Amino acid sequence: MVLYCAADLKKAPKCMLFSEHIDSLAAAGAVLAAVWTEAPIVTVDCLGQEFLDYVKDGMKITVAEDGTVTVED
Repeated sequence: MVLYCAADLKKAPKCMLFSEHIDSLAAAGAVLAAVWTEAPIVTVDCLGQEFLDYVKDGMKITVAEDGTVTVED
């Protein structure tokens, strides 16, 4: 519900990235935001532990329309 409410207030993140499978609460919030608001939250899961270990504060992350995640220093 928190993600849905944030989307409804136009305060939701543009994207959520998960190293493992998305948890059910985050998935439910993303689905509710996509269905009931005009602020869908792009969500990508199963990026792996290597991704999580590599990404640091200040890095630029882009997500392409096909779900490809790119990280720049």
